[in-house]
Amino acid sequence: MRSIRHVIGTLALVTALGSGLTACGPEEDKAADTSGGASATAKPSQAGKGDKGAKGDGKHDDQEGELDCGKPPVLPAGIKMIQVGLHRDVSVIETFEAKPKCTPNDWIYHGDESQAPKPYKLPADVKGELAMGPGKHKQVKREELSKHIDGCLRQDYNVVKDPFSCHGNIYEITLNDKGDAVKTMRERWSV
Repeated sequence: MRSIRHVIGTLALVTALGSGLTACGPEEDKAADTSGGASATAKPSQAGKGDKGAKGDGKHDDQEGELDCGKPPVLPAGIKMIQVGLHRDVSVIETFEAKPKCTPNDWIYHGDESQAPKPYKLPADVKGELAMGPGKHKQVKREELSKHIDGCLRQDYNVVKDPFSCHGNIYEITLNDKGDAVKTMRERWSV
């Protein structure tokens, strides 16, 4: 008798939760006057519909009915966004300038691999920070930073362990006065 009550209670809970989990756009829900639940239809948001935009203007270039990301982010003076393309040894990285691209997840930086890579020195006193999630970073020394970069480039998840993960090898950097060595290197977290 007790197990039958558990089954009935579980079914009631699943039914109640299922009827509240419908995905709708910001417009008025035309299915609201129906019985709800699985019979209600989900519809994508109509926000940002319009003509296809040019690359980099905040419009999704790969979808009909694009969404608008808004204006591209602007980096503060002195900060460069790069994608590490090659890591020869602990003291040198080769990079591509990373530019923001509008994606379904908002603005995401990607390296421009059509350009020649730019080498930078990674001095022993570089101030490294690795991403641990949104808004969370841990300061690391050059050796740990270098090991992380190498592991991510090789997609070796035996090297890159919790609480860290790989995020497209995108980093915010500052350079020395000559512009040939990295002073600070902060991993850019993304989904």
